[in-house]
Amino acid sequence: ILAQNLKRLLREHDLTVAQLSRATKVPAQTLNNWLAGLEPRSMGQVKVISQYFQMGLDELAYGEVPVKRPNKLKEYEDEIYAGVFE
Repeated sequence: ILAQNLKRLLREHDLTVAQLSRATKVPAQTLNNWLAGLEPRSMGQVKVISQYFQMGLDELAYGEVPVKRPNKLKEYEDEIYAGVFE
């Protein structure tokens, strides 16, 4: 998934591996390895790339977009502050 997402992002942003490497300080060889399908050795480097593209680490590395869960405390806020909820 990482390789597919990285290829797509490079294409969408009209970037080369060398340009992304210079901008993020992640070695070009590392990026090329990921593009070839090798697993990253450092999730810290993947995080740097995800931050560069302003996306979540899970979304970049695994293709998963975190699900926003409803805030249950917000739902019962009036009762909690009224002292009714135990």
